[in-house]
Amino acid sequence: MSDRYQPTKFAISLEEHLKEWRYGVDGTRSKMWDCWTDGICPGYRALAEEVVRTDSVKLHDYAAHLLSSQVFAFNLFLPFREGRRARLSEHVSDLVGAWLTIDSVCFEWVPPGALLGEIEGERPKDNEPATAVDVMLWCRLASDQPAAVLIEVKLSEKGFTHCNGYKSRANRRTDVCESARLFFDDPSACYLRRPKRKRRDRRYWEIFAATYGSVSEAFPGADIDGPCLFVGDAQQPMRNLAIARGLEQEGTVARAYFALCAHDDNPDVARHWAEWRELLPDSDMAPSLPASDVICLGEAEGYADWAAWMRNRYRL
Repeated sequence: MSDRYQPTKFAISLEEHLKEWRYGVDGTRSKMWDCWTDGICPGYRALAEEVVRTDSVKLHDYAAHLLSSQVFAFNLFLPFREGRRARLSEHVSDLVGAWLTIDSVCFEWVPPGALLGEIEGERPKDNEPATAVDVMLWCRLASDQPAAVLIEVKLSEKGFTHCNGYKSRANRRTDVCESARLFFDDPSACYLRRPKRKRRDRRYWEIFAATYGSVSEAFPGADIDGPCLFVGDAQQPMRNLAIARGLEQEGTVARAYFALCAHDDNPDVARHWAEWRELLPDSDMAPSLPASDVICLGEAEGYADWAAWMRNRYRL
């Protein structure tokens, strides 16, 4: 097993805590539930099932695992789906530096195919990989213009998903992967530009060039003497940021923001997020919302039982 897939000390520690916590719930220490909804906070399980239907959520293969980050996202934000979210609106406004009112909370939101060029239609087919936003906050600005906050949720992961194209046997331009300078000189040479066996192009580089003037201007903190900055952990944040800028360009929203919500004690994700911030024109473009803050905000709205359950389950 490669180092990338080896569990970290934090993941091992959190899993041990969760198995002990589960023993207190049902007398077992199994790391897999019989049904994924067993891992949802009691009182929100029916809502979770409804969300999967109405938001067309594709459940992860390991959604029934104690360490499922998808279920972590559900547990963190389900109370705000139908309940009060004034405190969350205020806090997120402070986080992004613009007054926002959150109108709705959606899960695993996939943009229409035309936005990123990853998929053919409005929804991905079974064999179509597509970038999904873990939690999408649809908002209004003080001017009443539409806005969005895209939130990436991480629990015990070591980092963010990497570029699959770099190791693909069909990639004939690995020299571009190995040189940020070559990539910035000609982003169209990137293997990611076109989905396999498709005639359309993915629009990541087009989107960044349209907003910033060039792809290099979008990521001024990149080391041009190193490998392509999107080979590793910057790959997944890049795709989410492309969605944010794409939504602005097509006029769906006036402003879009991209933030991280991770377990407070996960040191690996925090490190990679700090590295991501350094790539951007302004580090304030990459705000972070600790999971414990979300719990505090929900508690302030009156979700006391949920808050106690969350702190006990996730060691927060």
